[in-house]
Amino acid sequence: MEEQNIYDLFYSGQLDLFIIEGENQLRQNNRDVPLWTHLAVAYHDQVFYEGHEAVFDIIQEKMIPYLQKALSVEPENETTLYHLLNYVLSNEASLALINRPRKHINENNKDQFIRYAKQLIAIPKMTSYGYGFLANIYEGLQDDAALLTVLDEGINYFNEAFKDDRESADHNFSLFWMKKIYLLDRTKQISGAALTALIRTHFDRFVSSHEMQYVDLAEIAYENKDIDLALKVLLKLIKGENSAAHIHRELVKWHNRFEDLIADGYENPEVFYYQLIIERNYSEDIGIPFDYYYLHALKLIDQYPDLYAGYHFAGAYLYDDGQHEAALPYLQQSGERQWNATSWRRLVECTYLTTGDIYTHIPVFEDLPRELYNEAINLSDFVDALDTLSAEDTLALRQLYLAIYRQAYDAFAAYFEAGKYESDYFGGSHNRAMNCNNLAIALKNVDLLEDSYQIATEGLNYSDFEELHQTRTDALSKLKDYERLKDALVLYFDTYQVTLSDLNEMRDEVMEEQSTEEDSDLVFPSCYQMFVHQLEVNYHLGLSPDIQAEAQYLLEHIYQFYINHPTLNDYHYRDFEAAKNGVEGIIYDILEPNDRDYRIHYYEGMAQQYPHEAQPQYILMQLYNEISDYSDIIAAAQKYLKNKKEFIIDDFDKAKTLYLIIKGHYFLSEFRSGEEVFQRHDSWVATVMDPEDYVLWLKFGILLYAEQNKLTEVSRCVMIFNGIYTQHEWGYDDDCESVKLAEALVNYKTGNLKKAHSLLNEVLAYSDHSPLADEYKKTWRKPGFLSNFKF
Repeated sequence: MEEQNIYDLFYSGQLDLFIIEGENQLRQNNRDVPLWTHLAVAYHDQVFYEGHEAVFDIIQEKMIPYLQKALSVEPENETTLYHLLNYVLSNEASLALINRPRKHINENNKDQFIRYAKQLIAIPKMTSYGYGFLANIYEGLQDDAALLTVLDEGINYFNEAFKDDRESADHNFSLFWMKKIYLLDRTKQISGAALTALIRTHFDRFVSSHEMQYVDLAEIAYENKDIDLALKVLLKLIKGENSAAHIHRELVKWHNRFEDLIADGYENPEVFYYQLIIERNYSEDIGIPFDYYYLHALKLIDQYPDLYAGYHFAGAYLYDDGQHEAALPYLQQSGERQWNATSWRRLVECTYLTTGDIYTHIPVFEDLPRELYNEAINLSDFVDALDTLSAEDTLALRQLYLAIYRQAYDAFAAYFEAGKYESDYFGGSHNRAMNCNNLAIALKNVDLLEDSYQIATEGLNYSDFEELHQTRTDALSKLKDYERLKDALVLYFDTYQVTLSDLNEMRDEVMEEQSTEEDSDLVFPSCYQMFVHQLEVNYHLGLSPDIQAEAQYLLEHIYQFYINHPTLNDYHYRDFEAAKNGVEGIIYDILEPNDRDYRIHYYEGMAQQYPHEAQPQYILMQLYNEISDYSDIIAAAQKYLKNKKEFIIDDFDKAKTLYLIIKGHYFLSEFRSGEEVFQRHDSWVATVMDPEDYVLWLKFGILLYAEQNKLTEVSRCVMIFNGIYTQHEWGYDDDCESVKLAEALVNYKTGNLKKAHSLLNEVLAYSDHSPLADEYKKTWRKPGFLSNFKF
């Protein structure tokens, strides 16, 4: 079998065949280093699911000999060296975790494995791995002196090698530094103030995903009588994930321990913050009522009025309880003593919910960058959840969370480039990139599109994730910068290698899962929007040989997704809506030069093929309006309102649709039906239509009432109509004439002949008046002497 075909067996998981073919090939050429290495891994993977002891045996029997055979051919092969040390040491560690310790590396062969690790250290790009493996070897051998030496060497190396990469420096340093602290504490080489001084000197740089390491450091500090250091460690711990039950127990244990220490006279302002946050989050574990922390906070305010912790947590309790007005003074007092982004964000929200005012003071915060980022998210979520916001308030609130994203952006720069802030495990480069993405979205929301594009592009330097590509392409789309959009899409598709065929397969897979899990939360694939942007580029730059066919194919593909997934939730439906709207808009522009009959035929076909879709009906009702086909106008408009989900319909589009419905009813003489629609929606339409549109709506309302002799309703609407004209100083026009004639008609029909003729004469005074006015003049009877008397 050819060499490439052998590796196809390996990567497709056909390990038995790969091993047979590989062994056969090695008999012909026993100096094939990649094949020795791949065979060693294949033997391991064959028994992986049989357990760690089975893996131990295969490592001894096959992996070590095979990898050593490869090294006999290429002693410096970095891949083989890495695999040999990694598999051996990982298996030893796994067996130790299940309390079945067995050793691959012992006194008899240690020199060989130490040599392998030192060989890796000598390879520049593998040096970090080499130090890690060497430290693990000495740990396993319990050679404390050699371990301490290599730990110090590794720390010095990491400090120099990663001096321009804080995240890598912190992670590598912390791994070795913690091993060193454990070693020094266990061997008692130093203790007391010397050990706690060492911890204190470097603790700000310490990061770890293993939360028990923070607990261990706090215990070491406690045992060595440095309670302030223990508190410092715990305050950093509570900024982490804290999801494990055993960590909850440790936090509560320290809460109780601090209770005793405080009773014995321990004083540190930060201890109250620790106590309150543990009481707030773990009241059940402590065995106290949920509101205990609130009462405790009030007590602290009385005892220590200059400390911020009491005010912060009193405000937090009232905020969570929905007592926004009561929370305001506590949140304000907290800020006057020590601003933090959380209290400030709650103050902004409570101020708006209580008074409708926008709190505009934005302090310069000292929070960690990712804490600022998180609070900006919380504030933006609050703004997005408000249902009735004026355009002015929306912009002002968006400017607030934009400002916090900007502070987070600056804080991340200071963190990574100036060494500011303590090291933060959860505030790494990916978190920085996510803040860039959200900042770019916030900039886009206030129409700073070029800034949005630039910030999203910068974010890709820190972490390449899909949403950053989507944000930058969206900004370029809104800028109508199709040349840069084309380049951005090339980068995206080169990175993610996704095609519409892939989406077909994904859709089929989801459908299979859906058949067994009916209520699964479906996701509308975000890459659809990238295909929409690609369509935009092809359309505006003329890059497609048949742009209409391309657009039609994509649109039907998107439509089909919803046909297959009608339970798509509201959040993901918005993404679906945005994608199809983009394609629908391009198709509309493509079809615009065609004659009206062609466009009607096209949209009638789409409406028949996709009866659940709103867009064909929306276009049809307007095309029917152009040819005064009022029955079809009403039918299309009603289907549009039925198909367009209420939570996503644009106010103007809805009001325009209602207008065409009442207009259609009027011209079809369906006056009662038109009146019902007008009455049901008039108060809402008045709030969303511009005055120049609302007077047209009012005109048809007046006409519908007039035809039914409803003088009171006509008079009320005419007063509003005339008031708008007067307010805006608009001159007499055809709409005014229609309203006067309708008012004249209803007065005539209800017996107010004098007023009817007075209004009619006002119309007749204009030389270009409607022929209807002349008809009324000829056919209406004149008011008599007694016409103003009612009998």
